[in-house]
This record gives sequence, structure tokens and C-alpha cells, in this order.
Amino acid sequence: MEKNPTIKIKDITIKIHPKVYEPAEDSELLINNLTEVKNKTVLDVGTGTGIQAINALKQGAKKVIGIDINPYAIETAKENIKLNKLDNNKISFIEGDLFNTINSEDKFDVILFNAPYLPTAEEEKLEKYLNYAFDGGIDGRKVLDRFIKEVDNHLKENGVIQIVQSSLTGAPKTIKLLNEHGFKAEKTASMKFPYEELQIITGWKNGK
Repeated sequence: MEKNPTIKIKDITIKIHPKVYEPAEDSELLINNLTEVKNKTVLDVGTGTGIQAINALKQGAKKVIGIDINPYAIETAKENIKLNKLDNNKISFIEGDLFNTINSEDKFDVILFNAPYLPTAEEEKLEKYLNYAFDGGIDGRKVLDRFIKEVDNHLKENGVIQIVQSSLTGAPKTIKLLNEHGFKAEKTASMKFPYEELQIITGWKNGK
């Protein structure tokens, strides 16, 4: 069996790793509903294999940074730059917890976040690094709410954020919190399953 097999989503080839979240329906939902990024700077938070960062660059972004708390994700994402023959002067990946390793003066036009949105009890936790991709705490909002409170500090005026989450986490709560932090926000895409709906929440800084 191949140690690190590859998968293909759209025109992106991705090497996967057992300690890194494998792109799935939520990843495809964001790829298919990505906001306009041409000639813009993009930050992909929780980049995983790097698929969203890679897609943003392929859609015309002028500079992309992917960030992840998981060191295996960063190494995998770097390999995927080479695999997709991308200009590594325009895309890079760094290890960090949300924004803690992003320079305070660096601000982006678009910030993406496929949040760890699953409500997770202590007995449901997974292996350490893979757990980061899923574990949203008891109500699924532990990391998501931190992101919303901090994201404005790293977004340009009239910037856009896109969040991937589950209906289990509560779109109305996300939209309300974004409104409280100065965003106009709405659900812009969704995909229904028997027990949940995957959702894209898009927020526009200083209105739409």
C-alpha cells in the first residue's frame, strides 16, 4: 500500500497523510463557492493538506498563506505545492494556532476557515493531531468563536471571510457573532446530509 496516497478534487491533486484531515465534502463545498480572490491576498486558516490555499492560488490570488497548528499538515501542504507545480513565491505554509504566528501588520483581502466544528465530548477525542481538525469542544464553537473574535485584526477594509461549519454548530449563532464584530454575514452555500447541513457562512467587513 502506498504510504501517502493522492486524491484528486477538481483540478487539484492532493497527497494525504494519516495525521492530517483528508479533504471531503466540506472542502469541496468551499472550493465550489469560493468568493472572488483574483489579484487578492488570501489567508487559509486550518489549511490541512493545503487544498483551499492551492485552490485560491489557482483562482488567481496574488499571494496565499496557509496556517495550521498541525506540523504534519504543514509538511503535507508544502509537498502539495510541488505536486501541483505552483509558484512557491506566491504560496507558503506556516505552523501556528489561528493567528498567533501571523505578523500583526499583515492584513488580507480574504480569510478562509474550515473550522473544527464538531461538538466533541472528552471520550470522542481522536489522536492528537487529527483531533485538531474535528474537535470544536462540547458545543462545536470553541475554536470558531475565537476565530471570529480575532479575525478582524487581520482583515483589510472591505475584506471577506468564509467559514465552513455544520448546522450542528448553529449558523444563526455564527451570523449573530459576526454581526456583533462589524460584519454583514449570511449563509451563502450549503449541502444537506441526513443528520446535518454543511454550511458556508460569508462575512463582509464594513457591510456588503
